[in-house]
Amino acid sequence: MNSKNKKRLIILFSFIALLVIAMFLIRQPILDYVIEKAKTKVKQKFNATLVVGNASFNGIREICIDNVALIPSNGDTLFTLKHLSAKIRISKLFVGKVTTRSLIAQSVSITLIKKDSLDNYSSFLKSDGKKDDQAINNSIGLNERFAAIYEKINDVFNEEITLENFHLSYQKNDVIESLDLPLLNFDGEKFNSSLVMNSQDGKSDWQIVGTANASDGEYDFSMVRKSSNAYALPFVDLYDGFKFCFDKANIRLKADISEEDIPFSMIFSMDNFLVNHWRISPENVIIPAMAAQFNLNFSNDSIYTASQTFFSVNKLLVNLQTTYARGKKGYITLNAGFDAPQAQALFDALPHGVFSSFVGFKVNGGLNYALRFHLPFDNPDALDFDSKLTPSKFSVSSWGNGGFTKLNSSFSFTAMDGSRSVRSFLVGPENPSFTPLPSISPYLQNCVLTSEDPSFFNHGGFVEEAFKQSIATNFKKGRFVRGGSTISMQLVKNVFLSRNKTIARKLEEVLIVWLIERNRLVSKERMFEVYLNIIEWGPNIYGIGEASNYYFDKSPAALNLQESCFLSSIIPHPKYYKSAFDSTGTFSRSMKSYYKMITNRLVTREKISAAEVDTNFVPLHLSPACLNYLMPPDTTAVDSLEVITPLEIME
Repeated sequence: MNSKNKKRLIILFSFIALLVIAMFLIRQPILDYVIEKAKTKVKQKFNATLVVGNASFNGIREICIDNVALIPSNGDTLFTLKHLSAKIRISKLFVGKVTTRSLIAQSVSITLIKKDSLDNYSSFLKSDGKKDDQAINNSIGLNERFAAIYEKINDVFNEEITLENFHLSYQKNDVIESLDLPLLNFDGEKFNSSLVMNSQDGKSDWQIVGTANASDGEYDFSMVRKSSNAYALPFVDLYDGFKFCFDKANIRLKADISEEDIPFSMIFSMDNFLVNHWRISPENVIIPAMAAQFNLNFSNDSIYTASQTFFSVNKLLVNLQTTYARGKKGYITLNAGFDAPQAQALFDALPHGVFSSFVGFKVNGGLNYALRFHLPFDNPDALDFDSKLTPSKFSVSSWGNGGFTKLNSSFSFTAMDGSRSVRSFLVGPENPSFTPLPSISPYLQNCVLTSEDPSFFNHGGFVEEAFKQSIATNFKKGRFVRGGSTISMQLVKNVFLSRNKTIARKLEEVLIVWLIERNRLVSKERMFEVYLNIIEWGPNIYGIGEASNYYFDKSPAALNLQESCFLSSIIPHPKYYKSAFDSTGTFSRSMKSYYKMITNRLVTREKISAAEVDTNFVPLHLSPACLNYLMPPDTTAVDSLEVITPLEIME
């Protein structure tokens, strides 16, 4: 090495030495500056006080912080920390950031408190107020967003972590639930921690183990219940009564965020999964074994599945293929299906706590299911929807507890109002109000079919076009405003199932309808006859026999076109029939429009002639009982000569 190069090396090493000395001398002022900057930001952004008892260096790279607290201005202390020891990257301090290589935290407590409408945490969850309109959002690729999130996960597991005596609690009014980690240890590769949870149902002990490889973006974690007196995990049950638990869960993640189209895989499994929520089922739903494998790709404007994407419930495996694309021509596509050569696997996979109609249900042969769904966001009416359950040498050897064949003879029916039992009555000729189908006015039959299910006698229980229109309408409105139930589905819901509006009940309803229609257990005529004799037609009015007598004081066979049209109109909302009439007992404006719509369809379908349609809308001859409900008599004392009864008005 010549003298010139030696001189350069000496200058370089001298500069590095001076830099190290300078960093050593000013590191404490830099740390103090960072802490004061954090205090100011917390005060300005969240209107809270950040307290730091002591912050100093131990050696060159280790920073120690003691007695930290975060106190909202109008709430209880949110966060406390007794001691934090971290080996930091000193170079980052010059830009006002603190990043660590290893971290030890002791006695960490997070206390979330909500009393009525007040809490101590919501201010920290609010947006920072910066402009983030849709145009800006869409300029950031979906792959970029995912990469940013996954990179933060990699950063967390790119350091050694020891957490001693961590406590998280949530108090909602007088109920307190908590989670405690006595000791959590991550050595940069392996993860291990015990976990103690306390919910309203009691205490449960857990063990969490796993491995992490941040450089390759691979993670594998398992959570196992060791002992428990409770089934509900804490916190989630405080929101809308949602409860869930399991015995064991495993999740494996992998992503390569260096790729433009980021591949992401997640493999998930769970044993003895239990869930309880009123939207799912009123009972505990238990799935002994469930698993899923998702292979996704994140591109700039779409998320789509790769091969081998599926989920399984017990032994039933369902394959999935889906794509979400954003933008003006955005859409969502879902293709799903299963092939069960042994169809019994489908019924054995039905979770405990729901599908009670299929207890003891035994079948032979196979079943194949395929769903095709494509919804363009800019044109929901162009929805492509196809759902098919195809049997292969399928037959039922035992109907179990369902009792689906009871529709063919007289049976006891219990009318329900939500979860409340109204009354029970016999559906059959033994009941004087029961009316056989041939004794019901053709006008009434045709009006009900036209309004509720025009193709009832021709379909197999479902009308795909009605489902498509329902999905498209609900998507455009952004809420549920239209259903797609057929008369077959309404009948099954009323006779065999509860009135609970749950996902499980709807699936059970669909499966029962398919079985009844596919196996022709009940004729269409008998199904329609039972339907007309059990549905609600007004407050505590069930069956067409009671309805025709209550409203018009006549038999179902004598109903005319206007009367039949009125009765068909109130089926969706039988308790609100007052709106169908004005003060004289004549059809209201909305009812006249409904009448014209139904009669026009009946004429088009050649169920009636145009001459039968009366648009004069004379007052209907309502029964005294109905009139009394519609227009209660005025009890004010007046001259008897001036009294004109509602019945006289009708006449």
